[in-house]
Amino acid sequence: MTRFLLALKNWLVALAGIMPAWLSRPMLHGIRGCQRFALRWIVNARPAAIPRLSRAGLKRVLMHSVYRGSEVLLVRVAVPLGRKRSGARLAQGTPASLWGITPILTLPLKARADKLLGFRSHSLVFVTYYIARDFDFNLQTVTQWLQSHASWLIIPFERVLLAWAIWRYDVFHFFYDQGLTSRATRFGVNPRELDLLRAAGKRVYLYAYGADVRRRAETLALGKWNFCSDCPEPGRFCACTDDNALIMEAMCEKATAAMALGDMLAYVPNPRNMHYWPIDLARVPPACPPRPDGPLTIAHAPNHSHFKGSQYLEAAIEKLRAEGHAIEYLKVQGVPNHEVIRLFGLADLVADQFIGGAYGYTALEAMARGRPVLTYVRSPELVDAVDECPLINVTPDTLEETLRWCLANRSRLAPIGAQGTAYVRRRHSIEAVAARFARLYAETADFPWATQRMLDERRALLEGQLDAIPQAEGWEHPFVVTKGDPGSRLVGAA
Repeated sequence: MTRFLLALKNWLVALAGIMPAWLSRPMLHGIRGCQRFALRWIVNARPAAIPRLSRAGLKRVLMHSVYRGSEVLLVRVAVPLGRKRSGARLAQGTPASLWGITPILTLPLKARADKLLGFRSHSLVFVTYYIARDFDFNLQTVTQWLQSHASWLIIPFERVLLAWAIWRYDVFHFFYDQGLTSRATRFGVNPRELDLLRAAGKRVYLYAYGADVRRRAETLALGKWNFCSDCPEPGRFCACTDDNALIMEAMCEKATAAMALGDMLAYVPNPRNMHYWPIDLARVPPACPPRPDGPLTIAHAPNHSHFKGSQYLEAAIEKLRAEGHAIEYLKVQGVPNHEVIRLFGLADLVADQFIGGAYGYTALEAMARGRPVLTYVRSPELVDAVDECPLINVTPDTLEETLRWCLANRSRLAPIGAQGTAYVRRRHSIEAVAARFARLYAETADFPWATQRMLDERRALLEGQLDAIPQAEGWEHPFVVTKGDPGSRLVGAA
């Protein structure tokens, strides 16, 4: 048994070695304490007093102890102490927030927005994609090791992680697909996790990114063009099924507030319509204006072509090329985000999507680069400050005609692109999203006076800076979003 305990200790030290320091330090401290206790027990105990347990039996005892200990740590220790810690921090005006765990590009940018408001804020993920890896806490190595070598430790690890987060943070932000602990269903933040966070006095905010909320029946009912129009495999990419509606309703009832934007408003019960996609303007600077002559260069960077309507764009381009129009088509997929940003700088026009009914993050990045953007927006109500928005609204039915206008009016593309840059700076910068978060907290969080006063002061400063950003002149065009769904009317080129 001594050899087994020594092997167990070495195994736990190896696990700690692949953890980030903020988790490994307390773990190593606990290992040393347990080691000292075990050695004293082995040395002082009489041989007859040492249980004769097999390796399998000892492992069962250990598993039970770890499961029970992690549960006690979470429920009996972290929740009551975390409630007191949050109360003290918020009363002093020093709030802390955690953003997790879906590894999308904007997660660390949202944490930066909270930092502008005076929060100590971090992002945390369990996995990363090729497009972004810039997160404060990346537990991919730890979770992969646990899945490969000690799957029985996953649940205790999640409990310890949640206990750590409850002690350290006051405000939690998740997307609808998962929180810090394993899902109870295919999609959704675990209900018990939400209950524990609220019992610990935490504010919990939920956000949609698309696949986590989109259901097929409601999507098909939106109209001729929608994200399910050309889906090759229903049920694979999105929540899809009707039972997700009940899951969504239960989550939203437990949250402090539930947010959605664009087409995702159709799936979230009683959502707050809030634009929460921030752009890092330092990373996405304006490029040279679109060229007034030469081949019209169109850039397109779909993550999934069937959700963007890429085939309709390519068909329209081929038809115009056959008529003698000079068009250069640049398409990339599966590349890091910085490569997409570089590509947009080479283009005269960026194509976002033509079937979904709401513009995506690609459209914001392209506008930040000073590029006119082709996209489909179903309704003006889905756009913030729609009178300022220069998006070129188009569906597959109007793509060819809209491209003909762009070819015939090359000189008008530059001011449209300039207004896009101004629009993103005013409405979708990190500062703009931070100001929206400040309003959200004021309306829903019920923070103590010290924290709320800090948020109000910073919000006023940010909004003053944003209002001072000038807009471009002469950018108006025939396809603005304020004219409504282009599929409901014949689009005439002016």
